[in-house]
Amino acid sequence: MPSLSRLPVGPGPLAAAVLSGLLLSLAFPRPEIWPLALPALAPVLLAARGREPKVAFGLGFLAGLVHAGTLVYWLINVLVFFGGLPVWLAVPVFLLLVGYMALYPALFILGMTRLENRLGWLAGGTTWICAGAALYTGLEHFKGFFLTGFPWEPLGAALVPALPLIQVSDIVGTGGLTFLVVLVNMALTGLVIGLRERNRRVWIAAACWAAAPLLLAWGYGVYRLPEVRAELNRAASHRVAIVQGSIEQKMKWDPSHRVFTMATYRDLTMRAAAEKPWLVVWPETAAPFFFLKDEAATDWLKRMVARSGRPLLFGAPAYEEKGDRTTYFNRAYLVDAQGRPLGWYAKSHLVPYGEYVPLKEWFPFLGKVTEAAGDYSPGPRGKLLDLDGEKIGVLICYESVFPELAREQAANGAGYLVIMTNDAWFGRSSAPYQHYAQAVLRAVENRRTVIRAANTGISGLIEPDGRTQCRLGLFERGYLSGRAPRPTGQTFYTAVGDVVPWTCLGIAVMLLAAPFIRRQEHVG
Repeated sequence: MPSLSRLPVGPGPLAAAVLSGLLLSLAFPRPEIWPLALPALAPVLLAARGREPKVAFGLGFLAGLVHAGTLVYWLINVLVFFGGLPVWLAVPVFLLLVGYMALYPALFILGMTRLENRLGWLAGGTTWICAGAALYTGLEHFKGFFLTGFPWEPLGAALVPALPLIQVSDIVGTGGLTFLVVLVNMALTGLVIGLRERNRRVWIAAACWAAAPLLLAWGYGVYRLPEVRAELNRAASHRVAIVQGSIEQKMKWDPSHRVFTMATYRDLTMRAAAEKPWLVVWPETAAPFFFLKDEAATDWLKRMVARSGRPLLFGAPAYEEKGDRTTYFNRAYLVDAQGRPLGWYAKSHLVPYGEYVPLKEWFPFLGKVTEAAGDYSPGPRGKLLDLDGEKIGVLICYESVFPELAREQAANGAGYLVIMTNDAWFGRSSAPYQHYAQAVLRAVENRRTVIRAANTGISGLIEPDGRTQCRLGLFERGYLSGRAPRPTGQTFYTAVGDVVPWTCLGIAVMLLAAPFIRRQEHVG
């Protein structure tokens, strides 16, 4: 192993990269110290200045490794205990994913270094600051859809605890929040550069760029919050109940615990029904049987619903047979107060290597390596359910981290967004808190109440301004009941979508290509 003296950089730049990675992770749940997101990129940006491209890339990659490794550390537990992978295979799979996630900050740092070194852009200047925000946001957006996408905890999601700041997402979406965070990071970096180099023009401009966007976003939030609250007070509302059975993952599909699981949900539903909710919601696959296929269990559920006298929206696995082929789905079923089926929604964005195995037709060994993975098929996107004329959009688990899926349902007329999930896989790690934070963003982006039902928590009723009206914590067994407002109209974000990140992606492509084009011109 090479000593530090043989490395192309000393311990200082390496420590700066590690610091950036740690600051990024500390900004997210948990511990969720959101202000740390604002200067988090500055150490690695400063450390990479003037470095060779491979060194700049390496420093960005190191920062990305530290951030990704400390953000999604819980994946090893999921892969081993629930994914069925042996430790010797789970660790390389984890490192492969973390390495992939680290490529994006590496490209960001490389791009910013090249813009200064090759194009002579003034580090800390206005163009450099705005270009950095666009480059990072564009790369993050690309990660959100490339190879089916992995948009877990975008940088903008770190702002969730700062309620006034996230209100602007009803215009710019979460991608716009990321742009804001990186803009401040770039400006703070420029401020340090200007002060170091005693360049008054640079540090004054950078200070303005650090303060102005934050103040504008905060001001918009302070203005919008009471306005939205007044709209919610005027809006129609329904009482809804959320049942959290808190069934541990190892018990969930154990036949010997099936009666206990069903009895738990029955008892909690009956208690919730006493408050006369318009709708009762269960989590993802809360019903441990194939609804409408398992006749005895289906009859039991219909009778239970009829006894409660309340409509029920619940998760259950499903399958369809066509000839000799059986197709499986992860579904949400809606039944009326008499237990009669009204409709279903099937999860449309599946978890790769969790609910299906990509490319297994061409690489059969993948199926053997991931034997614990499901074999589900996707359902149609944007489908809504109807209860008493009210349109309900459903997102199942992983789907809730994709802003466009919630936006599509809201644009199609959904008055409510229901997120049903099973976060038991994650235990008591920070993952359920990270997952919940994205549900808050879906509520604010579209100004829709989010009804989140989670098997082991965190369940909650999230209002359109991002406030949580009520919630149940991890591994708490019980139910929630609250009034869910249903505002009308669409937000700008719901109407136009991710204009900001798509624009940034186009700019990012040009920024990454520009130094190479300039080099070819010189060669020519």
